Amino acid sequence: MQSDTNYRRLVKNYQPKKSKEDEENEFSSLIAFKNVLKEVADLAGQREVVAENLQNQVLQGILLLAKNLREERKKALNQGASLTQSLHTQIGTLDRAKRSYEKAFREAEKAIESYHKADADFHLSRADVEKQRVNMNIRNSQSEDAKSEYANQLQITNKQQQQHYQIALPEVFNRLQELDEKRTRGMKEFIKRSADVEYEVSPIIAHCLEGIVKAADSINEKDDSMIVIEKYQSGFQPPGDIPFEDLSKPDPDAANNSQTHNSSTGLNHMTGKGTTKDKLKKRVGIFGIFTGNKVSETATGSTGSSNSTA
Repeated sequence: MQSDTNYRRLVKNYQPKKSKEDEENEFSSLIAFKNVLKEVADLAGQREVVAENLQNQVLQGILLLAKNLREERKKALNQGASLTQSLHTQIGTLDRAKRSYEKAFREAEKAIESYHKADADFHLSRADVEKQRVNMNIRNSQSEDAKSEYANQLQITNKQQQQHYQIALPEVFNRLQELDEKRTRGMKEFIKRSADVEYEVSPIIAHCLEGIVKAADSINEKDDSMIVIEKYQSGFQPPGDIPFEDLSKPDPDAANNSQTHNSSTGLNHMTGKGTTKDKLKKRVGIFGIFTGNKVSETATGSTGSSNSTA
């Protein structure tokens, strides 16, 4: 959008004013310049079409795809985290069952050892020995129960671990892979669509560029120069030679000749100052490009100095 805005600003800023349109139409370079501005305005319109199509067909699709991919990826990652947490929880249950079994087994061993000692001790009563035997049986039963629980949790853990690494987790990774491939495929499609948007207006842009080249080829510098010459030529003939005036030798004939020359060249004064000044005043028009005021002042000053010296 920035480029077409710049194009339109360029056309607006450099559009010729209507008051000068008739005068500017005389020059091929200015006619070509206005034609170039028209083509640039058309180019700006095509850039607007490209920007609008990219906005509607590409950018919106990218935003929608990115949103869906973020949601699906978050869902897959949460699923993977849930599976991992479930496995870790089961492993924790197995560890607790194993520790309980180890503790029960050690207590059962101690109970068996205590019973054998009591049974071999003739100083203990039969009731004490029976008490140790009952305790031994209880500890053995608890040890067997803990052993069974440990075996059960081990079986559950191994089964869940196998399912986790062979089925559940690969499914999550496959889903993540699919999402990444979908993202890459979307990038491919959007790049191609962006190029298609440019292709759709390329014939019109090419036509505009051809118009710019045609406008440039229409410029004729020789014809433009002749227009300037016709517009600013004065029609004056170059002035004749200025006669020498010897003031030390008053000569009536020379004075008459000088007066006649001044009258023929359109000068009203007899002095050198008047001659130069009046002549410069009559040379107007294109001679103004040579800083006419400064030249006139310089010429006047020089002539005046000569008269003073004389």
